[in-house]
Amino acid sequence: MLAMNTQICYTSPMNILPCAPDCADLLAFVLPYEKLAVGLVSRALRGDSRFFLVQDGGKTTDAFSFSKSGQILHCLPNAYTERRGALLQALTDFFSVQEQCELFNIVGEEKGTNVIKTAIQMALDRTTRHEQTYLLLEEKSSAPQSQTTEPLTVVQCTPQMCDALLPLQCAYEREEVLWTGERFDQNVTRLSFQRALRTQQIFALAKNGAYIAKGGTNALGKKYAQLGGMYTVPSERGNGYATQLVRHIVATLRAQGKKSVLFAKPDNAPALRLYEKCGFVRIGNWRIAYY
Repeated sequence: MLAMNTQICYTSPMNILPCAPDCADLLAFVLPYEKLAVGLVSRALRGDSRFFLVQDGGKTTDAFSFSKSGQILHCLPNAYTERRGALLQALTDFFSVQEQCELFNIVGEEKGTNVIKTAIQMALDRTTRHEQTYLLLEEKSSAPQSQTTEPLTVVQCTPQMCDALLPLQCAYEREEVLWTGERFDQNVTRLSFQRALRTQQIFALAKNGAYIAKGGTNALGKKYAQLGGMYTVPSERGNGYATQLVRHIVATLRAQGKKSVLFAKPDNAPALRLYEKCGFVRIGNWRIAYY
């Protein structure tokens, strides 16, 4: 695969410039929007992606990352303004010279995802294989920890627990992540879950010595954490266990100075009731587009 080409001839008044992950301009721009771009902030803090600033008249107006695996994370406030057309043209110019780059997915706030998707289609004639819209939720109130007399234990997971927790992770991905026609690969799931156990904060709920629920973070920013991977085995649902686990995770993150956000499918009524009970409110729409 060829390296990403950043030499672009622009037909838009906006310019797209590469920048280092620790670039002061990048973090200064993104942090005020962090709740909408925790993944982007997380990647910048880890320094494991390529970053680009969109500038208009020398002022940074948008930003995005483009990983070697083809994942695009973004913070595109101009997707909501009258400058959307100029942003679309700048992104189209950018992607028109990225023909040799991998494309996996676009993840982020809905209008930003849509403008990048349109630019890729215009530049490369590439269309998505699958798209999913979610509701973006933020924890706004601190819900009390639930009390129970049952023998339940919440544990913070370690990489050594991968084999014990893998059945829960596989069941979660089959139920919540895979779309119709996509093949499930347990080896890929194991590798990504092992990485999450090393780099994220994952928690599990044990009952009588067996793990019945799991969840945690999938992105850790400066002042926000993005939650994900919430799953309870079907036979244990409806007993308030997921509520206890989510409240524990939120309280743990609060103690670290981080607020929580997450995204949930709009038709997943049980999950939305759970998150509302835990103090989450809707703050926007989220979209993932897969290639």
